Amino acid sequence: MILSLSTDFLTQASLRPSSTYTDTFTLTIPKGNLIPNFEGFETNDGFGRTRYHLVVAKNKAASSLDAMNCFSVWTGKSAGTSTTVTTTSYSPTYSAPQTIPVANASTWPTRGFWIRNKTRNDLRYVDFRSGNSLYLKVIDWGTMTFRAGQIAITPGMMLGSSATPSTTAIVDQVILSSGSWASGDAAGVLHFKKYSGSAFSATGNLYLGSQIAAIGNGTSTRGFRGLQAQTWSNNDIVEPTSDIDIGINLPVGGYFRDPVNQNTVPEGVTFGLYPAQDECVIVESLLGGSSVGIWLRQTILDGTQAREDLEGDINFTWF
Repeated sequence: MILSLSTDFLTQASLRPSSTYTDTFTLTIPKGNLIPNFEGFETNDGFGRTRYHLVVAKNKAASSLDAMNCFSVWTGKSAGTSTTVTTTSYSPTYSAPQTIPVANASTWPTRGFWIRNKTRNDLRYVDFRSGNSLYLKVIDWGTMTFRAGQIAITPGMMLGSSATPSTTAIVDQVILSSGSWASGDAAGVLHFKKYSGSAFSATGNLYLGSQIAAIGNGTSTRGFRGLQAQTWSNNDIVEPTSDIDIGINLPVGGYFRDPVNQNTVPEGVTFGLYPAQDECVIVESLLGGSSVGIWLRQTILDGTQAREDLEGDINFTWF
């Protein structure tokens, strides 16, 4: 038997005469917005504080294979377009407030908001604004790594550079990375507030009263929200930024980290500033039925005033 195949139904492709064409595609990506019910920011007790809140996002799809891919999170931030610094050089000082001029802050809030120098990746807090002049709070927060911790250091304690210290700081947070106080080898990072005097010695003793609590393991730095204060220069780009830092917490056995209280950092959570969609934190895939914890950290300086336009939005996208 001879099998015959007909090719009459085939037609040669007709190609366009030109070699260059442009196609435009419009893609729709799901997006969510959450406005948590935050407590007020006012403080007048002389110390300031941090607060931690947990927001849980869950993929409620019935099938575990129905994933929310590239699940991304970022915070809202205060209104205002970016502008530039208009002073030749602005070196941070740690003992008195300073004023810094910018080119155009007309769209910015007038009282109590954070600004970010995008050129230097640095943060300041604006107590109030008059025209294009920004009146900044003193940089009296900072961080330091330590080792050989033998007396438990807890938030609220005052550390000194010696038994009769010229440098002091109140501990805001303690983040242990290894060892224990009981065995005398605790190591980690201290977050300071009300930090006065010169820098702590990079390898010097840290005193609680007359007792040595730990040993420095690196030069202490000044700055807000875990960043080191930088010198600002003419034409640096600055803009209002978020009041909130984000830390991601994947559940273990269905549970998230449980801090001692709202002012104590949840163990094992690393925080960072993610103030825009192009500067978001990415959680990768969130499978159907799975959850992710989004810890929010508020850094509230002493004397912070309430304002009506506090930006606390949490934004999500996924594919």
